[in-house]
Amino acid sequence: RKRRRPLQDTSTAAVEMTDVIPRAAQDKQVNNGIYVQPTEDGNFGLDKDIADNAKKKYDIAKEQEVRTWIEKVLDEKLEDGLGALEFQKILQSGVVLCQLANKIKKDVCKLPRSTSQPAVQRENISFYLKACEKLGMTDNFIFMTDNLFQESTGKVELAMMSVINNLLELKKIADKSSPAA
Repeated sequence: RKRRRPLQDTSTAAVEMTDVIPRAAQDKQVNNGIYVQPTEDGNFGLDKDIADNAKKKYDIAKEQEVRTWIEKVLDEKLEDGLGALEFQKILQSGVVLCQLANKIKKDVCKLPRSTSQPAVQRENISFYLKACEKLGMTDNFIFMTDNLFQESTGKVELAMMSVINNLLELKKIADKSSPAA
């Protein structure tokens, strides 16, 4: 019988290798021998490509159209700052969304509670989404509540485009029911 040798611990070898790699390179991913800088949230490779493509698909012009319409309907100015993350912060509480639905049709949406607690904010958003259904919006324009709580680059842009498309559809519904809205 042959005696088996115990397996060597390679973890120390890996630690020693990091000492050889330049400090600046340790924060980068190697891709085909080329160091690749990650995105601000640490994405590499396919995740980075998806995030980059999502940023390209985000339509600032549509966001501006929706912002202008909301300000007109509510007769109040929204916070400044264009971009998916800024627009997400404005709508995240659900209060603006519920007020908007109630301006289109009185009492179609439960009155929202203004708070910074995510559970209550999610409840406000669900009130709004139910109001959208009552107003006749089809399911393909109903976004998920989580779309207003995305945090990672790329996902925020994609999620907010669904919210913007929802609001554009709500605008069409409002225009049909009352051309002045």
